[in-house]
Amino acid sequence: MYAIIAFARQMAEEFELPCEAFNPCGKFNAAASAKGHRHNQDYARHLTHMGEPWEMYDAAQMAELTGTGYYQSGLFTPGTVMLQPAMYIRGIARGLASHHALIFENSPVTALEHNGDWSATTPSGQVTAPRVILAVNGHANSFGLYPQQLIHVFTYASMTRALTAQEVKTLGGARNWGATPADPLGTTVRRISGMGGDRIIIRNRATFDPSMQVSERRIRAVSRSHDASFSARFPALRHVSMQYRWGGRLCLSRNNVAAFGEVMPGLYSACCQNGLGTAKGTLHGMLAADLASGHDSPLLQQVQEQAAPRRLPPPPFAWLGANALMKWGEWTAGAEL
Repeated sequence: MYAIIAFARQMAEEFELPCEAFNPCGKFNAAASAKGHRHNQDYARHLTHMGEPWEMYDAAQMAELTGTGYYQSGLFTPGTVMLQPAMYIRGIARGLASHHALIFENSPVTALEHNGDWSATTPSGQVTAPRVILAVNGHANSFGLYPQQLIHVFTYASMTRALTAQEVKTLGGARNWGATPADPLGTTVRRISGMGGDRIIIRNRATFDPSMQVSERRIRAVSRSHDASFSARFPALRHVSMQYRWGGRLCLSRNNVAAFGEVMPGLYSACCQNGLGTAKGTLHGMLAADLASGHDSPLLQQVQEQAAPRRLPPPPFAWLGANALMKWGEWTAGAEL
């Protein structure tokens, strides 16, 4: 993790990204119940064993931070970083372009063929190279790789409209903070203040969708859960509407390992980040570049020694089992959801 944060910090400094894009302000594991607080205490003991710093906030301190009395405690980890994802990625893309890298957006690869070199075909052209890195997460399946080994999960989020000055005053608390739930299937909350105004983001619910697509109907159903979670945490702002709602793909494996390595001569996979896309995606991208260019390291050896993703049960058992497990987890999350 230190190597990943250091690499991201180096890019932020090199490409002169604003603090909003890369903010080393730490984050909180927020607990809304006695069960959640026990999770935080267990987490704190684990961090102590690892030699990592932490600080436990009580209910009053969490209320001062968040502007809501919803939380019983919060475990603060000062070594972590908050990103504004779009600003971060686009800032890096602009920096790379200034160093003569070519970036083609909206250019889906419709075929990938090996004829001595690798040729990637898009609707507008073709790129040929001796070595190719696939950093497409779950879409490794779309290239015929890791069949029946990857779990395609969608998670969902909603973002409020910009709060008015009076609403910001009513809420109080800090202008920028992020809280992941003490329960893994609870609600993540993030408050942001920047070029887009003061907003609150709610993220919860997860579904297993092997097709890698979800419907507008699903988004509407999940939206009701987001509205309920938002109102429970911020009753004084229950009138505030959500301006944006979306779902996004995660790729998991049954044994929590990456789909990483040279899968065919000259073809490298840096996929399946198991829900930690920013952190593990950065790590696996770094290591795939090292592997493709012949640079070894202890960290690369460690990742290569991991087992391959385990096979999934045949359909429909995988779909039934995964969704039943997630629904059970959300139900037992209680107030954390």
